[in-house]
Formats: sequence, structure tokens, C-alpha cells
Amino acid sequence: MNTDRITMTKPTVTVVRRLEVPEPALQQLLYGLEEEGIPWDIRTQTDGDAPELAWEGARASRLGVGVGMDGQTAALQISKMDRNRPLYRIPVRLQEQVRILGANAARLVKKLPLKPLEGR
Repeated sequence: MNTDRITMTKPTVTVVRRLEVPEPALQQLLYGLEEEGIPWDIRTQTDGDAPELAWEGARASRLGVGVGMDGQTAALQISKMDRNRPLYRIPVRLQEQVRILGANAARLVKKLPLKPLEGR
């Protein structure tokens, strides 16, 4: 009998961020995901811009949804979309919008209508 433990990871939205992301912006993104009840996984990288990081997150996520954050921008991406055209791209300084971006990442998973966002 095989007694090896099989580890199943929970499906998550993958957030890929750079170290210079302002902590308040990251917290707002996570609050948005939490409000919608979708778990997340955070990964840190040393290079790449927000759209590139979002693409990597979407490809790594079992849910196919990723968020990328660099020091200036947050981007939302779906693994089935064109890697060069994230669904949203917004400045991280607009923390209320970053929170909505997090909620929209979760709403994509839940197949609910997205909240309006000002960025593109």
C-alpha cells in the first residue's frame, strides 16, 4: 500500500508582484479578492512589468486568472486571452481601483458581471 501523501493545492488566483509594489496597494488587491471569497497565491519576482507578470500569474493559476503588479501598474489577465492585451491595466496609486481589480479577478472566476473600472 502506498502511504505517500498526495498534496492537492487549492485553486487560486495567482498574484505575481515585484518587491517595489506599495504594500497598501497589495493589501487593497487582496481585500478585493477576499470580499468575493476567492483564495489567492502570491509570488514575487525581481523583473517584468505588470502585464507580463499578470500573464505569468494567469498561466500558473489553476483558475486561469492572474494579477501582475509592478511599482506603478496593476494588470488583470486571463490565460485564454492574448498575452499582450491584459483585460485591465491600472495605476497602483489608485487604491480604490486596485481593490475593484481584485474583486473583478474573483468575479471572473465566479462568472459574475465585472464592476466598472476606470483603467484599461
